[in-house]
Amino acid sequence: MDKAVKLYRLRELVEATGVSASTLRVYREAGLIEPAAREGRRYLYDEETVETVQRIRRLRRDLGVNLAGIQVILEMRRTIEDLQGHLDEVVRFVREELRAELERYLRQQEKAVVPKAFSRPPIKPAG
Repeated sequence: MDKAVKLYRLRELVEATGVSASTLRVYREAGLIEPAAREGRRYLYDEETVETVQRIRRLRRDLGVNLAGIQVILEMRRTIEDLQGHLDEVVRFVREELRAELERYLRQQEKAVVPKAFSRPPIKPAG
């Protein structure tokens, strides 16, 4: 069951982030944020956009990074997240392959072990 995705109108995005509507339009026009959907002529934004705007706000306010620098940082972040996703897939694949190989090895070892009889060899009479 999919969770319902919360979408924000521009006014709600302003309230959620504390960034003015005109600044948000600049961010959109600069390609820093993208609407998740449209409702008529209105843009709708998702929770990821809220997080991105908050990140942009911190970069601008705390570090003084300009919009071009922010664009580079956001793109690098997306690239890192994509690479992390690919790395997670590779790790999952390697684990599955190692597990399967270990199971094959253990099955071969079980077949190779021949149980020995527990009886004693006959005793020769002394004499």
